[in-house]
Amino acid sequence: MQKITQNLADAGFESCPSGTILQDMWSKWVFLASLAGITCLMRAPIGDIVAAPGGAAVTLRLLEECRAVAERSGHAPGEATLQRARSVLTESGSSLTASMLRDLQQGHAIEADHVIGDMLARAGESHDGHSLLAVVYAHLKAYEAGRARAT
Repeated sequence: MQKITQNLADAGFESCPSGTILQDMWSKWVFLASLAGITCLMRAPIGDIVAAPGGAAVTLRLLEECRAVAERSGHAPGEATLQRARSVLTESGSSLTASMLRDLQQGHAIEADHVIGDMLARAGESHDGHSLLAVVYAHLKAYEAGRARAT
């Protein structure tokens, strides 16, 4: 393990062993799905979204939907993790976007099924548009359909 850690450090990566890797992965997924979902749906960085009327509220609503999925799956993020996510996702003037938005803007393939679709499936939600996850997923799948037609 020491050799791997040193190799990562030599490559410029900071590593940190975790005894709670599954929980850590769920916490990251909740944040990533929220960030990717809202920036792709709005096609804007966080700062522009929260500056729009209702932007912060809809962002936090999506985060809450993702948090609830994690909780129902037995991996609710802790309050400190959620507070950090809320802070980052509502930061005024932030230029933060998800890499999925950048891929979408450049006409590249995106991870609609892997990030949002799987979260939606775990939510047990239908694709009826009543949840923000369903709206985000429909938006991303429409993009993918258009992209497929263009190629």
